[in-house]
Amino acid sequence: MNLRAYIDSGVLELYALNSLSEQESKDVETMLVKFPELRRELVSIENALEYYAKSRWVSPPSQLEDIVVSSLLNLEKEKAMDIADLPLINRFSNYKNWMPLVQSFGDLSVGKDGKFVKVLRHDDRVTQMLIVSATDIEQEVHVDEYESFLILAGDCRCTVNNNVRMMKTGDFMDIPLHQEHDVKLVSETVMAILQHVKI
Repeated sequence: MNLRAYIDSGVLELYALNSLSEQESKDVETMLVKFPELRRELVSIENALEYYAKSRWVSPPSQLEDIVVSSLLNLEKEKAMDIADLPLINRFSNYKNWMPLVQSFGDLSVGKDGKFVKVLRHDDRVTQMLIVSATDIEQEVHVDEYESFLILAGDCRCTVNNNVRMMKTGDFMDIPLHQEHDVKLVSETVMAILQHVKI
């Protein structure tokens, strides 16, 4: 067999990159057993690919570790759901983790104004509220705080800068700064965690 032609075909590179079919990979493995010089060539290819990858490696942003650790800690907070140390809601939030806390408040009946509001967290940076609403939320704009909400029950239509998004139980939404937005109820009531984070 002409091993040079086999090597020049590129099949060993494809094997090293795991880009062959299962049968093609088995065929290469058979050849590697039969011909030790092919094994040496494969090791050389793997070393070259590793060198290439390392030479073009880009360090992740220095703050990435902080972001990842913070996100993981926030997920753990959400599982524990301690009223004295509530997590921030985000796109990874699970509404089911909030339900036992909400149910512990008892009666959530809306008042004469069509709303029930309970402040869950309020500090220099973050305000979180449980809201049950039987009325639409009027149009507003935020310039100095980020607003987001997590739907715990019900359906609504949120319009942000003329873009409409249907929201249902479990959905999360960030509201961009300086964007007009409003919420129209589709179901009789909507229950949500509303969050404002100052810039």
